[in-house]
Amino acid sequence: MNTTDDQTPEVIGLNPVGPNHSDGSANGNSNGESNGKPAEADRTHSRDGLEQRIGELERQVAELSAQNAELTDARRQLQALLDNLPDLFYFKDTQSRFLNVNQALARRLGAAKPEDVIGKTDFDFHVPERATEYQADEQRIMKTGEVLINKMEKQILPNGEIAWTATTKVPLRDKEGKIVGLAGISRDITAQKQAEETLRESHVQLEQRVAERTAELSKERVLLRALIDNLPDAIYAKDAAGRKILANPADLKNLRCSCEAEAVGKTDFDFFPRDIAEKFWDDDLKVIAGRPVINREEYFFDAERQKRWLLTSKLPLPDQDGKIIGLIGIGRDITLQKQAEDALRQSEERLREVLRSTRCILNSGDVSAPEDWRARVMNEPRIFVWDFPVLNLEAAQEVFPLEVPPGKSYQESWAEARNPEDFAHMHEVTRDAFLNDKTFYRNVFRCTDKHGVEHWMQEFITIHKLAENRWHVFGINTDITDLKKSENALRSSEMKLRQFTVQLERSNRELQDFAYVASHDLQEPLRKIVVFGERLKEKNAETFGAESLDYLDRMQKAAARMQTLINDLLSFSRVTTKAQPFTKVNLAEVAAGVVDDLEGRIELVKGRVEVGALPVIDGEPLQMRQLLQNLIGNALKFRRPEEPPVVKVDAQVIPDPAAPGKQVCRMTVSDNCIGFDEKYVDRIFNVFQRLHTRNEYEGTGMGLAIVRKIALYHGGDVTAKSKPGEGSTFIVTLPMTHLPTASIAFGNR
Repeated sequence: MNTTDDQTPEVIGLNPVGPNHSDGSANGNSNGESNGKPAEADRTHSRDGLEQRIGELERQVAELSAQNAELTDARRQLQALLDNLPDLFYFKDTQSRFLNVNQALARRLGAAKPEDVIGKTDFDFHVPERATEYQADEQRIMKTGEVLINKMEKQILPNGEIAWTATTKVPLRDKEGKIVGLAGISRDITAQKQAEETLRESHVQLEQRVAERTAELSKERVLLRALIDNLPDAIYAKDAAGRKILANPADLKNLRCSCEAEAVGKTDFDFFPRDIAEKFWDDDLKVIAGRPVINREEYFFDAERQKRWLLTSKLPLPDQDGKIIGLIGIGRDITLQKQAEDALRQSEERLREVLRSTRCILNSGDVSAPEDWRARVMNEPRIFVWDFPVLNLEAAQEVFPLEVPPGKSYQESWAEARNPEDFAHMHEVTRDAFLNDKTFYRNVFRCTDKHGVEHWMQEFITIHKLAENRWHVFGINTDITDLKKSENALRSSEMKLRQFTVQLERSNRELQDFAYVASHDLQEPLRKIVVFGERLKEKNAETFGAESLDYLDRMQKAAARMQTLINDLLSFSRVTTKAQPFTKVNLAEVAAGVVDDLEGRIELVKGRVEVGALPVIDGEPLQMRQLLQNLIGNALKFRRPEEPPVVKVDAQVIPDPAAPGKQVCRMTVSDNCIGFDEKYVDRIFNVFQRLHTRNEYEGTGMGLAIVRKIALYHGGDVTAKSKPGEGSTFIVTLPMTHLPTASIAFGNR
């Protein structure tokens, strides 16, 4: 060690021994005598003692020299040891000045050799903040005698690097125990701190990743649960005992539970009949044993006792060690699919039955042609190759019986049975359909069955184009022989109808002629009977007896009735023969005019006519007036004696049930009169039909017949509702609008 000899004993705590530090006095006994023999004896004795003492001193010096040599060797060995240790060793005095340092510390402090550090302090090598901290620790140690053990200290090296040490400092005492400095050792733990820091950072990163992964798992769990809860399929989990540990809303619905808590911990035996629950449990046992169940069709009954079908898959649920602790299952509701399958099965069965019982021949297959068929088809009638088998042979033989030789198909035999005269037309229709990419065409042809009977067949073909020269076709063939006969009969009937129409037109002209005669020729004799009867009554009233006058009065009344009857007949016939073209008719104005015309009659019977909101329609104005006058007049006529008549006229515009998009006027004329039995509702609209005698109520029975004819002429109708003693309601239905030629058309009808 590079220290002085006078410092060494203090450092290592040795107490040197010299001539002045013997146990006795250096000059002998102070009480001896100085003269005489005794003095000589004393001198002799002193000389001998001196020599002895010198010998002892020499021996002590020799021992001390040996000890010093050993100590020097020890100090040299210690210094060598300190210089070669990686730890930082140093000694400081009470002023924190370095007394001794090893090579490792010198290098750490940036010194070339340890001697460059001796006498300096930490302020010469460290930043003030760090040096102050070191000095404060050392002054506290030397003041209190406390030991500082393994303090972690951060150092900034001269090259700017950061180093960490674990420092231990102990006080140094002299032989009296006084603290004269301190010894310190600092172990470089930079690598350890870096490892710890790396570990800490790794731990932080790991914790962060764990937290992030935990958050992700939590989010995934929430998303997974949201997905499970919103899937339409029933999803559930069970433990090894078959108890529910998870159930989504779809599964809860099947279990008839309102929340998951009602299902957790329970088994299928708590929710389903025993026979169904046992089937479920048998499957669960297989799954728990490690055998998954995939797409098993299961059923149960819901709250309405309706069978519900599930397509169920169950998989084992293992724990972290791979041990099966339960199962997870998913059940898809396939009730609609099963119902559709049942419906399809029934439909197919019905189709098969239809195919067996239908009076049609069904074909389905493919048609092909060469790639250049469009250029050749006009000249090659048989260019198309038909693979077009019959689907319902049993029904085909019933529709069109054929002898089918072995090795031939029904279709081939049927093709040979067709009338050759029809082939050209059939090819033309088929060719045009394929050329123009039609999806449908129709053919009519003749063929002869095995009994020699000729049949007319109608063929409907649907086409689905597969490629430029390939098609898929489906055909329906029906026997229209009876239809052909009916067409012939219809042609004959049309001819007869035209003849009848001519006769009817002739009859109509004769009726018009009759109406003219009735209006002129028949009226004239009646007028004369009435006139001459009145003259005869005026001139001979006094000479005629009572009986003659009664006969004369009856004759005049009969003539008047005959005249009224003729006028009503004329009115009835003029509905169609003298009608004017349809125009816009305001029914409210027409009804008001009728009420004005009947004002006197209304006052006479003390009645009342109430007219509601009536629309404007297309019609013949005079006929609308005649219709309302007859209906209102009838209501006033057939009144009850004890109650004044009340007539209500109203109307509604409603959709025409027979013509979507069009409207009709539904007009009602209601009264509180005598009414009638509804079994006569059809009878009262016929010509000359009466429900009462002339003595009870006047009239000819033509009024309602005219109403009905006017309604029919306008494309409408009339009916009535009534009960005896409760009044009647007449309902007239009239179209709101007409085509310009409508009046002519209805008139011809």
